[in-house]
Amino acid sequence: MKKTLLVSLTLMLLCAACGKKNIIDDTRSFAGNRWMRFEPEVFKVDIKNTDKQYIITTTLTYDTTVFNANELPLVVDFFADSNEMHNFLPSMKLRNRNGSPRGTMLAQFHTVTDTIDRCRTFNKPGTYIYRIKQGTSKYELNGISSLNLKVSEL
Repeated sequence: MKKTLLVSLTLMLLCAACGKKNIIDDTRSFAGNRWMRFEPEVFKVDIKNTDKQYIITTTLTYDTTVFNANELPLVVDFFADSNEMHNFLPSMKLRNRNGSPRGTMLAQFHTVTDTIDRCRTFNKPGTYIYRIKQGTSKYELNGISSLNLKVSEL
């Protein structure tokens, strides 16, 4: 019995250790639940291992009584150590095709996670910068509570 329990516990710990390693998991809250168009959120990511591939996800929390949309366009600027910049324009899908909300709901707040970059590789170790802006035509996007950036090893 003790031996079986010890083996089970060891296997559980090994499985937990083999999960994805988070490099960064950082959440930014917006004052007054407003995301201003020209005020980007800047995330610094320290990469040490260039032999791995990474997945980059964003999580958005918003108030469904104020903000109601099918998707939210983002503007993502990615800076490498050499000051080389890449720009891409992902859209966070907030609703399924049938119109039902994606993600999880807590009271009137809704949380949606989307992948903005899959299988990203980095050429050399160093600090990389992700600058994320909301890409709507509105100067002030009301009802947006927070934005999270997570970079994990695959």
